[in-house]
Amino acid sequence: MLVVLSDLHFEEEAANQILGDGNLPPLEFHRNLPAKPYQLLIAHLAAEAKRNAAQRLDFVLAGDIFDLHRTGLWFTENPAGARPYVTTSDVSPQLEALLLRIIRGISHEKNVSAVLELLQLLSSGKYIDENGEQQPFPVPVELRYVPGNHDRLINASPAIRQAIREALGHREHGALFPYVLAVEPEQALIRHGHEYDYANFSVDHRDTAEFPAHLPARQYQDPTFGDFATVDIASRLPFMFRQYHGDANILADLTLRTLYLRLLEFDDLRPLTAIFNFFVYADGLLIDRYEAWRAIEPVIINLLEELQDDPYMLGWLESFDKKWCLDMIDAIQAVFAAKPWRWTSKHIPLDLAEAIAVKALNSTARRPGVELYAARENTIRNGQHRFLIAGHTHRPQVALIANDHFGERYYVDTGTWRNRVPATPDYRQFGRLKSLNYVIVYGPDEDRGALPDDSEKIASFDFWSGSTQGWERDRLGIKALDSIR
Repeated sequence: MLVVLSDLHFEEEAANQILGDGNLPPLEFHRNLPAKPYQLLIAHLAAEAKRNAAQRLDFVLAGDIFDLHRTGLWFTENPAGARPYVTTSDVSPQLEALLLRIIRGISHEKNVSAVLELLQLLSSGKYIDENGEQQPFPVPVELRYVPGNHDRLINASPAIRQAIREALGHREHGALFPYVLAVEPEQALIRHGHEYDYANFSVDHRDTAEFPAHLPARQYQDPTFGDFATVDIASRLPFMFRQYHGDANILADLTLRTLYLRLLEFDDLRPLTAIFNFFVYADGLLIDRYEAWRAIEPVIINLLEELQDDPYMLGWLESFDKKWCLDMIDAIQAVFAAKPWRWTSKHIPLDLAEAIAVKALNSTARRPGVELYAARENTIRNGQHRFLIAGHTHRPQVALIANDHFGERYYVDTGTWRNRVPATPDYRQFGRLKSLNYVIVYGPDEDRGALPDDSEKIASFDFWSGSTQGWERDRLGIKALDSIR
């Protein structure tokens, strides 16, 4: 019995909270899901293991579990200016110390700590049932971890690997976490999935005709453009917003509070093509879009001024650029070349900013589907594996990628376990959902149901994709509940 989850994105949140001063309420922000859904999942898996006569449980965390990028500690507790976009073998003592501090910060977050206790218990062969009682798990358990792009550096040193293993209750020590897993007899190949995303993998595989099961280790160890974008754009913007406006002003002003929270959560937005409107349309709060733009515009301009000559960013943009077609890269390069914010005394007209954003984001939306890359997997084509299981996209799905004399083969995207921000069709209003997705694959001797004893079963799988949310009234209106189920 194989169970795969991915993209839990445990985050260090404390550095981004703004504390109140006694007169103003604090501004708290939580993206880590509470432990209850994890507890119920593990209890459900125990029942399924019994019901389907499972032989064992392989519980796989398929990457982006400890999010080492999305934290304000890169800017508040990093005097050496260390950055994660280095090869794993080049991690300096200063960077290692910061990564260990980030891992400790993540592990100490209240919700994360409670989830880690459940995973440690599972690693020891136990679980908490639906009545809150500790029970032995009905079959032997092995907890396994495949790094993704946001936790690439957990393989950088023995100390970092040990910190992760201790957090998860792993019994083994020392060895590198594997970059890909082949799990038999379930006939499953498990990746994180960033191998298919040229912005978040060190090698562009868009033109790779056939994927070997095991890519060279160096491709996983080298930095990516996404490392830079997540730390020095996505994680830096909230920090710069606080620097520009000041914590007291943010706490006192509804527009600033709203924008700050959105800067912390915009990478949960789906589709990402709605991102510009996410900042200038504050649904339900009657905030004027021009007022919102005036608040965020100087922060964006300050960031552009800092980024325009960055050699790491410019080098990646040049490597991405396809000379024969206009795309998002051309739009970004044109903005940095023209510097439109300097045309009008460091102001960008809202309509111009919106036009540039729409052009860039629409080109991104036309990327080929991930299932097309999964269909190029060598072991899928030759029938060795029946399932290619990966995450990374945060978009759960099951897609048929082959059906010939070897039988049906499927790409299963494990989605995410975190908050999701959906947009209305006109991209002007936004909601909040908590996503819970996982896949169970059973081997030949499991989940036999009513099959005759002499029948030759190959494999079976269950794919679960759900969302949950509740709401409460507060003084500002209706808000989502922090705790669910």
